[in-house]
Amino acid sequence: MITFRSRSDDSAERHGINPSEAPVVAVVSPKGGNGKTTVSSNLAVALAHRTDSVIIDLDVHFGDVQYALRMCPVHRLDDLVDADSRRDPMSMLSTHPSGLDVLCAPSDPVAADRMSVGDAFGVVDRIIAANRPVILDTAGGISNYSLGALDRATRVVMVCGTDVPSVQAGRKLLDTMRRLDMDLSHVDLLVNRSDACVGLSVDDVETALDCQAVLAVPEHSSLAAGMNSGSPVTESSPRSSVAAAFHRYADLVLGLDLAAGTRRGRR
Repeated sequence: MITFRSRSDDSAERHGINPSEAPVVAVVSPKGGNGKTTVSSNLAVALAHRTDSVIIDLDVHFGDVQYALRMCPVHRLDDLVDADSRRDPMSMLSTHPSGLDVLCAPSDPVAADRMSVGDAFGVVDRIIAANRPVILDTAGGISNYSLGALDRATRVVMVCGTDVPSVQAGRKLLDTMRRLDMDLSHVDLLVNRSDACVGLSVDDVETALDCQAVLAVPEHSSLAAGMNSGSPVTESSPRSSVAAAFHRYADLVLGLDLAAGTRRGRR
């Protein structure tokens, strides 16, 4: 069972969780356009419904967490890098209506290039040290930021589509992790748009990647609408079947319902 610490309130105790180690979840995809930020934002809001949680946008050049959660941040990742150790980074996060704390990517690629990867992860590490569940949203592909996120993750969500290029890219990502001696035992496969009329079946994706899908998310208009409106379905329609899949996975991440790992949110 994964255990964690929330803020000074009693949310962890209400759920009967031992507050000792918070999960760090890296959401990755070897290709862009697979719905990674949609997954990150919905999962982060689902976690925030259970305990105080943080999402950090590590797609530093073109991050969309700001828009996925309709945030107007006062401080961004590069601002926290500039503040260095003079301020507690937790005091500089923006708060979503769900209670989720959010750290958005820099406002433009030029600002992103002014900070080093090491300095950015210095901020990330200080936030992780606060011992709350943290979601790390990453850019598509393999970069120093995505590798840094993988290094720090206690759980990895690999988002894959049902098209052949996505699956081939997924195999390359897993092979890269093996070559870097990264632990694959904590990688959870999420198949997005699992009921697409074209492409491979979920079973085919599982076979190709030699990995069982923990979550299969169907193509649903509410997901795209939520991304466009800045209101994830776990916030706008928490009782919907689509949101229920993310809520079950949030329970799994927090160790609240280990049996959820055997169920898929197919509908």
